[in-house]
Amino acid sequence: MRRTPLSTGIIYGTLFSVIAGMGYIFLLHEPGPLFYPFAAMVFFGGPLIGGTTGAHLSFANKYRAFLFSACAVFVAALVLFFITYAILPHFDRTSVHLPESCNGFSGTMHPNSALAYDLSGIGTGVMVAGSEQTAVIAMIDYSKAPYPSTVHIVNKSDNQSLRHMDFADNTIIATIDGGIVYLYNDKLGYFLNARTGEREQRFLLIDNYGGLSASENPVLPGSPDGRRFLETSAVISSWSTDGTVRSRPRLTMNAVAYNCFVNGTTGEIVEI
Repeated sequence: MRRTPLSTGIIYGTLFSVIAGMGYIFLLHEPGPLFYPFAAMVFFGGPLIGGTTGAHLSFANKYRAFLFSACAVFVAALVLFFITYAILPHFDRTSVHLPESCNGFSGTMHPNSALAYDLSGIGTGVMVAGSEQTAVIAMIDYSKAPYPSTVHIVNKSDNQSLRHMDFADNTIIATIDGGIVYLYNDKLGYFLNARTGEREQRFLLIDNYGGLSASENPVLPGSPDGRRFLETSAVISSWSTDGTVRSRPRLTMNAVAYNCFVNGTTGEIVEI
């Protein structure tokens, strides 16, 4: 069956966009500094090739053929972008099952020495995540449910809090990666500069984090037996106002929930 000029242009343009996108993802492994050059190839190069091809082969209105072919390729590129960044990450999840013993504090909080962190002038909290320079410390009011908490971003060199945030409960999930503190209170995320504690300025963010849920996959129906799961991984893509791009890094996160600490790397659960 003979292809029409428009379909030929659309096929050529879409194929170019797909090859450029696959090269960025599979060959280069999604380096942030190269996102925009490859995005230009996907969203402008592909439509330009599709439109030019459609117009060249068309015997009718070449301007209309160019516009139709280019727009069709651009829409196809947008759909592929949405699938890659918003749909596929939902199939890449790691969750741990919280045992029945993780049901709240029955007395005082006594985190073991590996988790306890003494914050000057404030008290002893739980270190949820840490790097060489920064620590994420949760100070928990264990005297009453749902256990209100204050999270401090701490500069380890002088043991001073760079920023603190208050939450209504103690479902705190965090990791530090690439100089950024990724902090969640259940499903609500905050992204802070690990050196200054200031919020990262972003104009687009796509993440798949599901927090606490009744299923290993938060997008699926919960378990009828009341089991609880806590997600310990997240795929977070972000586009910052300073031009920095983080394309689909898979992050492993530690967490505090109820009276338990969850090690995201090992899946180990420790009562605190």
